[in-house]
Amino acid sequence: MAQGGFDIVVGNPPYVRQAALGPFKPYLAARYASYHGVADLYVYFYERGLELLAPQGKLSYIVTNKWLRAGYGEPLRRLFAERAEIEEILDFGHAPIFEDADTFPCILIARHRPPEPRPEPSLVRVCPVPRDRPAELSLDNYVHEHGYPVPWSRYGAEPWSLESPEVETLMGRLRERGVPLAEFVGVKPMYGIKTGLNEAFLIDETTRAELIRQDPGCADVIKPYLRGQDIKRWAPDWQGLWMIVLKSSLNFAWPWQESGDQAEAVFARTYPSLHGHMKGMEERLRARQDQGRYWWELRSCDYYGIFDEPKIIHTDIAWYPQFAYSDGPLYFVNTCYIWPTADLFALAAMNSPVMWAYMWRHAQHGKDEALRLFNSFTTTLPIADPTPEIRREVEERAAAALELTRLTQRESGELLTWLRLELGVEKPGQRLETFADLTGEAFAAEVCKRRPKGAPRLTPRTLTELTDTHRRYATAAQARAAQRRALERRMSDLVIQAYQLTDAEIDLLWRTAPPRMPGAR
Repeated sequence: MAQGGFDIVVGNPPYVRQAALGPFKPYLAARYASYHGVADLYVYFYERGLELLAPQGKLSYIVTNKWLRAGYGEPLRRLFAERAEIEEILDFGHAPIFEDADTFPCILIARHRPPEPRPEPSLVRVCPVPRDRPAELSLDNYVHEHGYPVPWSRYGAEPWSLESPEVETLMGRLRERGVPLAEFVGVKPMYGIKTGLNEAFLIDETTRAELIRQDPGCADVIKPYLRGQDIKRWAPDWQGLWMIVLKSSLNFAWPWQESGDQAEAVFARTYPSLHGHMKGMEERLRARQDQGRYWWELRSCDYYGIFDEPKIIHTDIAWYPQFAYSDGPLYFVNTCYIWPTADLFALAAMNSPVMWAYMWRHAQHGKDEALRLFNSFTTTLPIADPTPEIRREVEERAAAALELTRLTQRESGELLTWLRLELGVEKPGQRLETFADLTGEAFAAEVCKRRPKGAPRLTPRTLTELTDTHRRYATAAQARAAQRRALERRMSDLVIQAYQLTDAEIDLLWRTAPPRMPGAR
């Protein structure tokens, strides 16, 4: 101890989720300025560590970096901005610092804020550390070579960006020159449907066919359904799955709507096969929180109609920019979001490299650096307002990219159906689903591997047919992929033009491109 405090406070504070802190929250709220109702315990270790410092002491912890951006980190960020100065932030992201733990660690070195303002602006040295082989790095050398100074005055209660000043300036210009997405398209995103029991409402083609065989009248109630994995870049790839859309009586005038105690009997007469399908799951259906007026109905939703209208769709977790457009009836569960709009320029902008660069730096990151595209974030995406000429050209190319994608999906479906019916390949796996990336020989080998155990060996004639068929489909798919890449490059250029970026800003955009940036310069 020196002058009533420690010269150095170091540590790896414990990670205790807020759910386990319930009994202590009244005390924490009264005791700590950094308190937030859903903050992890380590937040309070930061504040306590600052309190224990001597006037010239330094604090350094290794903890998760989530507080830098998360809502629960706002009080802690404000506390640092008001009471401290940061000397250095090392962000390891997904680097495996702790074995078997995906903790997004960062190291921070802080000190007390001096009582008098400094004559020169205080600087914090920021250094993102690469994921690959961090154990082999000399951190001192790496920080010296790759770190960059950022004015400490940039950091306040708002989420902290660890980008270099020039990149931060570029991101600011995108915001200045863009319109928030929700304002740009004039709508807000909607959640998919929360069924409460997917087993009851989500069915395959075989089940659908049997329900309709028993009662043809139920066909109109069974709608095409997409899983999150079926939402691809540009166009969704429907896999023949269905949703039983029994809307809540609060939103739809069913024959049983006002039948009271006789409602189930009316439901059974109206849709006997659906009643039989649901009846065996009645207990679990009744136990749902998400349900309509009656136990067999979906929860109340006042926007069922948008699932049948033109829409842009995306999942809540994005490994890559995969915004898709559909103008037909498609239903989703709540891991997907729907924008009820037919604006193809907005679609192209959302799929563009420049918007991926923006999302990478501002969206919450999840496991394996997937982005979390929550409504609160996507509604604010800055979309440049294009000239009429740029909009027209982008929309033409987006429509062409859509058609090429849909054609590839149709032909891929044809090929996989042929493999299933003719050769018994029920589960093609990723390699056969991306058959255009395989040679004919590799394709045939994968088909043989995927056939049922005990199936007879393929004859030379069948193998020749396999490789010939693969060549026809793969050649066409590769040509379409090349066409789509050319369309995307041009759309990227046009979207960048809409943001009015200079040559220097465009160069910076590509020099600092995040992982999985679509396209090429």
